[in-house]
Amino acid sequence: MHLRFFLSSPGDVADERTFAQQVIEQELPKDPLLRGQITCEAMRWDDPAAPVSMPATLSPQEAVNRGLAKPSECDAVIVILWSRLGTRLPDTCTRPDGSPYLSGTEWEYEDALAARPPPCILVYHRKGKPDFGDPDDPDFDERVQQFRRVKAFFERFRNPDGSLKGSYAEYETPQEFRDRLRLDLRAFVEQQLAARKADVRATRIKAPPPYGRIVKALNSGMVVPIIGNGISHSGRPADARWNPQEPKFLPSGAELSLFLADDTEFPSEKERDQLAEVASYYEAFHTRDALHERLRQILAPQALGGVTIPSLYRFLAEVSRPLLIITSNYDTLIEQAFRAAQRPYDLVVYSELKDLGNAVLWWPHGATQPQTPAPNELYIDLDTTTVIFKMHGSILPETSEWDSFVITESDYVELLSRIASKSAIPALFATHCRDRNLLFLGYSLRDWSFRTILQSLNRFFAKRAAASGDDEIQSWAIDDQFSELELKFWQKRGVYPYEVTIDEFVGTLRSRMAP
Repeated sequence: MHLRFFLSSPGDVADERTFAQQVIEQELPKDPLLRGQITCEAMRWDDPAAPVSMPATLSPQEAVNRGLAKPSECDAVIVILWSRLGTRLPDTCTRPDGSPYLSGTEWEYEDALAARPPPCILVYHRKGKPDFGDPDDPDFDERVQQFRRVKAFFERFRNPDGSLKGSYAEYETPQEFRDRLRLDLRAFVEQQLAARKADVRATRIKAPPPYGRIVKALNSGMVVPIIGNGISHSGRPADARWNPQEPKFLPSGAELSLFLADDTEFPSEKERDQLAEVASYYEAFHTRDALHERLRQILAPQALGGVTIPSLYRFLAEVSRPLLIITSNYDTLIEQAFRAAQRPYDLVVYSELKDLGNAVLWWPHGATQPQTPAPNELYIDLDTTTVIFKMHGSILPETSEWDSFVITESDYVELLSRIASKSAIPALFATHCRDRNLLFLGYSLRDWSFRTILQSLNRFFAKRAAASGDDEIQSWAIDDQFSELELKFWQKRGVYPYEVTIDEFVGTLRSRMAP
């Protein structure tokens, strides 16, 4: 989404204009929550990089109107005033009723106000009386008159009884203006993105997933389910929130992050929902063991006793053919589903435990203690054995001895390094994925876990030809909602994205697979 912001102000707030352009063109597009979703452009007549040409035959305002988009044509208009309203416009530029505009800033404000629909109009007023200089100075009276015009301008925001009929923000210093503008524009951009997503959802034609083809792949063992944190929405009402004291469903990554942030008094408000950053802070200001223990208190089986096992897990436990199932979740609900269905499985867990080197943890079905082979030395007959591979570690029910978590930023960096050196993903699993359909379930571009999954399976994203050469080995992504960026991201990699809730997807698959 490209957004245009018109800066309207006289010359006495030059610092604010510079700060505003920096916020618009440099900070907003790089904001972690907005990056990749927007581009921003500041419309500023005195832009140092692209100033408006001022021909001698035109008044300054006429030159600005020709050189820039009008305020009414932009997405937002930012009006900044302090001691001056600006230079009066010539008689050739008047309101429809013939009355004059007191300045170009006033014309720009009213042009935005008259638009249908109007752009977002944000008005800022620097508080504090300016220094008018020596009363004997010939320009003294003009400075005082300009200040009075500014006061009169803000009187239009009040009703006769003194109550406000319009809003504007006051600030003390240019730096305070910058901080306030950053917050205001971030909120504006988030609203624009939300509105655009709503429009896209309303107009987007949602094709159903190719259930028949997916059922065929499941029945033949030719699909690898790859499960992300979106499974936390399974069985959850739309307006329900995770309660760590009495959990009814799994926490999302953001909910787990907010819980840890509260637990450790994480200082940054805007990054409180970024799990990797919050977990890194938790580890730094407590200990690694303390972080492990806190996660165990939240995610161990005894803590999740009241949580319903997600429908996806129960469904996978019903599939008759052996499957390789990859998950980036730490909880043990998928194992519980297989035990409840009396379906045997081997458990393989990526380990960040330093004393094991690059080994993985492997529990053959029924084993109480893990084997610790190197990733390239692991051998399991995948034609006869279902394997659950927990790529980012796991809680272990009986003891914390083998608990392993990829959760901090350094954990993800280490995992990516091991992926690059081919010492993280067992070679057996990589070979298995080569000629099978990949089924991504509940992944978001914002998740670190998603990025590492992508990196590990990057070679399998391009469209692949089946062994017969007559067909394509398809991959699919399932989630209740994708952003435009996510749709393009999947499509570019030859993955077909489908917008449907995990529970609805599972329900339809189950009905199609019923004998």
